[in-house]
Amino acid sequence: MSRQKDPTTLILLLAALQVLCSTYLLYIPNFYAINSFLFLLSGIGIAICLLQVPAIQVHRSEIIRSQLFFKLLIIVLLMPVSYQLARHIMDQNPLRIENADMLPIMKTMGKRFWNGQWKQVYQPIPEIWNGVQPIYLPAMWMPFSLSLILHFDIRWITVCGIWLSVILCVLPPWRKSWKNILLVAALITLLTWLHTDEDNNVIRLTEEGVVFFYYAVLTVAIILFNPWLLGISVALCLLSRYAFVGWIPFAVLFLLATRQHVFLLKTTGAALLVILLILILPFGIDPLLYHLHLQQDYMSQAVRVWREDPEFYYQSLGMAKFFGPSHIKLLHGVLTAGTFLIPMVFFMFVRKKFLFRSNMLLAGLQLSLTFFYNFLDITYLYLFYTPVFVSLIIAGWSVYGRQMKPLASINTSQ
Repeated sequence: MSRQKDPTTLILLLAALQVLCSTYLLYIPNFYAINSFLFLLSGIGIAICLLQVPAIQVHRSEIIRSQLFFKLLIIVLLMPVSYQLARHIMDQNPLRIENADMLPIMKTMGKRFWNGQWKQVYQPIPEIWNGVQPIYLPAMWMPFSLSLILHFDIRWITVCGIWLSVILCVLPPWRKSWKNILLVAALITLLTWLHTDEDNNVIRLTEEGVVFFYYAVLTVAIILFNPWLLGISVALCLLSRYAFVGWIPFAVLFLLATRQHVFLLKTTGAALLVILLILILPFGIDPLLYHLHLQQDYMSQAVRVWREDPEFYYQSLGMAKFFGPSHIKLLHGVLTAGTFLIPMVFFMFVRKKFLFRSNMLLAGLQLSLTFFYNFLDITYLYLFYTPVFVSLIIAGWSVYGRQMKPLASINTSQ
C-alpha cells in the first residue's frame, strides 16, 4: 500500500529553502540568477501545496501549556546573545542619513507627534535633504516613536519585531518529529544571518522588523480565521507596507463566494476602525492619497540605484536583474498589473476545485506576496525577509496545527 504524501512536509522544506536563498546561498559566486528563481518558485510551491492541506485549527488550550513556556524560556535565554550582537551592530553604525534616511525621518515624525504638532507630522523636514517630504504611513512610524519616550536606540524596535515574528512561528504545539528540528534550524539560520551578516542591513538601517511582525500577525489571523484580528492586521499592513494590496480583492471575492458575509463585515469594520483611529482622525486622508502619486518616484529611484549601486540587483533576490536598467518602466508595469491580476487569475483558476478550502485565503496571500516581492523595482535584500517570515509561519502552523476536514472552517450558512 502506497504511503500518502504529506504536503505540509514539502511546505516546510520550501520555507527552509527560502531561508537559505535569502541568506547563505547569496555567498555562492555566480549563483545569483539560479538563487532568485529558486526563491520565486519555492514561494509559488508553498501556495500550491496549501491547497492540498486540510484546514488548520489550533485551540487556545493546545497553545497555552507547558510546552509554550519551554519555548519562551529558550527564546529568553537567546535574548542576551541577540542583545550583544545587535548592540554591536548599532554601536558600529550610528544612524546617518547618508547611509539610509528612513529611520531618521520616522524619528522626526515621532518627535512632532509627541510634541502635539500633528498637523506638522507630514510637512517637509528641513534638516534632512533640505526638506524631504515624509511619506511613511502611521502604522510604520508610530511604533518607532516609543523609543523617544523611553530613550533607547530606535533600531531596537526592529529587533523586537524580529523576535515577535519568531514567537508567532513557534506558537503552535509541537509533536515529536524531525520537522521540529528543521523548523528550528531554519529559524536559527535566519536569526544568525540577520544578526551577523554585514550586507542585509535589517538591524543596521531599516524599519523592517515592524513589517515582519504585521505580516506575521496577518498570516496567523488568516489561519485562525478570526475576523477581528484579520481586520486589525489588514489595516496595520495597509498603513505600513502595502505589499499585499492585490490580495484584498481576492479575499473579498472569496468571502463573498463562500457566503461569509458576516465575517467580511466584521473584518471590514475592524480595519476601518483602525484606519480611522491612527490615520484619518489625526492626519486626514492626504498621507494615503500621496502614495498614489509615487509611481514615477519609484522608477526614478530605480534608475539611480541601477546607476550608483547595481549590486543591489545582481547580488540580491528578485527578477529585476533580468529586466535590466533599460526596462525599468516595463518591470514597473508588470509589478503594478500583476499585483492585482495574479491573485484574481489564481482565484478564477482554482475556484471550481478548491473554493471551499479554508486555506484558499492563505494560498492567495502567499502567492500575492511572492509575486510582489519578486518583481519589485528595487531589490534591497532587507525587503525579502517579510515573505520569508510569512512562509515560516505557514510552515510552522500547517505542520503542527491540528488538521481538520477541508470544509471545517468554511460555514456557508452566513
